[in-house]
Amino acid sequence: MSGRLIRAVSWNLLAYGKSSTPTRRGQHELLRFLRPDVVCLQEIYAADADAAQLDRLVGAIADALGMAAFAVPAKHSDCHLAILWRPEYDMLSQRAYDLLMWHGLGVVRLDVGADAPLTVAVTHLGPWNPGKQLDDAFTLTGQLPLSEAVVLGADWNSFGADPDYDHEPDWSKLPPQWIERHVRWNDDPAAPRKADRRPAQLMQRSGFHDAAPTLRVPWKATGGHRGGWRRREDIFWTTRPQALRSYHVIDTPAARKLSDHLPIVIDLDPQLDTPKRG
Repeated sequence: MSGRLIRAVSWNLLAYGKSSTPTRRGQHELLRFLRPDVVCLQEIYAADADAAQLDRLVGAIADALGMAAFAVPAKHSDCHLAILWRPEYDMLSQRAYDLLMWHGLGVVRLDVGADAPLTVAVTHLGPWNPGKQLDDAFTLTGQLPLSEAVVLGADWNSFGADPDYDHEPDWSKLPPQWIERHVRWNDDPAAPRKADRRPAQLMQRSGFHDAAPTLRVPWKATGGHRGGWRRREDIFWTTRPQALRSYHVIDTPAARKLSDHLPIVIDLDPQLDTPKRG
């Protein structure tokens, strides 16, 4: 595998399982077109944490892509998670965490043919409460070891750490009922509104790197094309920024039609500790 890049895709499928059969087939087709080596998925819908239903849904995706898969239950939500990978990669370990996270955390360690295993993780932060998002970020930094090569695909449902990259929203253009669910709490109701960036700032201070600003690619929204405001809701975090080679948001008519999130894609050097080129 020397010299071959590893492609990782993260995508929120918008309640896969409740969606129509044509939508699901379209999502399969787009994922096949992207030719991923690993995939992190959010919002696989199975009511009441029905494990059998979740396994069937994730199995259908795996069969369509010709990949191995790990279904990750979200015990406090009907929107579950999954990790998929090329079948030739040996799976060294896998674990699903609850730990009172809103959606949970799935972790798979893979032998990708490089000098060190690749740890692939998936999560989905809660949609409404910055305090809960911060609590979940503390769990992420506690459970994902910096000593390993980690890639975390996340529906972040929050903001990036750097306001120079993820700019402050124009709060005056948003519905008032949204604002307090996304700003840093201030006891003074007249204080200027500021996006609550603590979850991403915690990840950054703990040694994780946000792929898009790390590679200095132009900012691009991953959500908002179906309403709401345009923001970068989806993030790849990694402990090995030197392994990053590219980052893309898949913004096509098909992708916009298939979900309220756009897929994000990174390419990694399989020799994960080599210096970053350029």
